[in-house]
Amino acid sequence: MEHQELDQKILMICEDIEQTLKRAEQLPNYEDSASYYCRLHMLQEIVATERRLQEEVSLPCRFLLEHFSLFLGKWDYNIGCKYGQMQCGRGMLSGIKILDWGNVVLTIDGMEVTWRDADYEYMFYPDKVILRPKMQGKADIYLYFSYAFKYGNVLSRFPEVAHDPQTIYWHQDM
Repeated sequence: MEHQELDQKILMICEDIEQTLKRAEQLPNYEDSASYYCRLHMLQEIVATERRLQEEVSLPCRFLLEHFSLFLGKWDYNIGCKYGQMQCGRGMLSGIKILDWGNVVLTIDGMEVTWRDADYEYMFYPDKVILRPKMQGKADIYLYFSYAFKYGNVLSRFPEVAHDPQTIYWHQDM
């Protein structure tokens, strides 16, 4: 099955889930003080991220997030980050969110790393990615990880990412 066909099936599933979650709004006391509201709202955010992954972010960003999804929540794989002078040690990737306007949020051991996809270009190496801002004055974002691209199946699903206009470097060992 080609990835466009798979994407369409996933989008249909997301739409079904969103419609089901909308019905929860008719439950008694559906407000942010109800415990079930909090859990259902979290599900809505997860489904919105899945939909936005396909509809709102660039191909290089999607490729990166698809790869990160392979080790999301797994203690035996880790990810580190450097932004300007700030560097965090390696930790577990515990969350991926895509908000409105293609704003991406990675949660690494409780710290959030955020960028707007349209404002960055991507440099891909076997075990790290550098996000270079299009606008001067912002620092690069370095994401380095123990689960290299060669270990997952994402590279074979998105071979065109190497030639995308937002990909400004593609390492020869990829």
